[in-house]
Amino acid sequence: MARKVRLSDVSRAAGVGLATVSRALGDHPDVSEATRERVRGVARELGYRPSVTARALRSGGFHAISAIVPDAGWVWCEPVVRAAFKTASAEGYQLMVHPVAGTPGGAAAIVEGLANVPTEGVIVISVPDQDAVREACDRIALPGVAIDDTSRKVRFPTVSPRNREGARIAVEHLIGQGRRSIALLSVDLGTGSTDWGDGLFIDERAAGYRDALDAAGIAHNESLVIDCDDFLDEARPTLPALAAALERGAEIDAIFCIADLLAAPALRTLRAHGLRVPEDVSLIGFDDERAAGLVDPQLTTMRQPYAEMGRLAVELLLRSIRGEELDAQRHEIDTQLVERASTTPRLRPAETTCPAPL
Repeated sequence: MARKVRLSDVSRAAGVGLATVSRALGDHPDVSEATRERVRGVARELGYRPSVTARALRSGGFHAISAIVPDAGWVWCEPVVRAAFKTASAEGYQLMVHPVAGTPGGAAAIVEGLANVPTEGVIVISVPDQDAVREACDRIALPGVAIDDTSRKVRFPTVSPRNREGARIAVEHLIGQGRRSIALLSVDLGTGSTDWGDGLFIDERAAGYRDALDAAGIAHNESLVIDCDDFLDEARPTLPALAAALERGAEIDAIFCIADLLAAPALRTLRAHGLRVPEDVSLIGFDDERAAGLVDPQLTTMRQPYAEMGRLAVELLLRSIRGEELDAQRHEIDTQLVERASTTPRLRPAETTCPAPL
């Protein structure tokens, strides 16, 4: 690959100093017309291309913020980043995206590297360790905002979905359809990914599940709280923990999946045990990731406020950049029930699919 032509190359070829080259290319009035034309001619011959970013920084016309995205979960990050980009653009800011991509030290190391990047602030998406990232931002005096529901400790203005309320709405939807033996399909973080931090959102969604049961007068049945390991592998054929519960004779007429990624293997597990969704067992998830519309039947779920989270994160960050002191507190946004084909009212005996006698 050819080496990029630098300003020093133009200076050497034109026989003038770097300052003269810079002024000649920048239309400064203290450079003669003959020198300006000679320097520009040399620059064209060499293929010199000035840095648009550097020129904008010198003129005060370049403003940028950064977003750090985690290794896992790009599918759900994508609509967040898209909304953040639109909001930033409307305010005259570019949005630069920095994947963690296995970087040693994770998001905190990415933040440290931003000291050499023309960015005015950073949005960190999914921050299992807010302490390390906060310290990195402080070391380079960089304003920051988090989009995160994995960490109990809040060190930034942090945007999150309202998980507990969303889970309550999901389970109330099942109860409203006549379902009473409702399982909670959750995860065992001891065998999972540290990307899910200390599991704040898991506990909040589990609490919402119990809130709905309490409000309906349905007793908690801890045997219906099923923790799955290896939960990040959506392609696995079945969920052994769910299969074991069914084989023990657990009576389940609905399942609330703590996250959508459990839904596909849950569907396969139910079918392997001769159970139909939604006729025998209604299934509801949480997140509304893209896969929710690809499974069969399509998944009823709680949609995270992706666009709203991206928009609010940018708004908070710009307020901080402009000098406003923001508290390190959580800003929660409502989720939305999206009804699809995986839930339906429970059939009463008179409504079974068996043909009526002649």
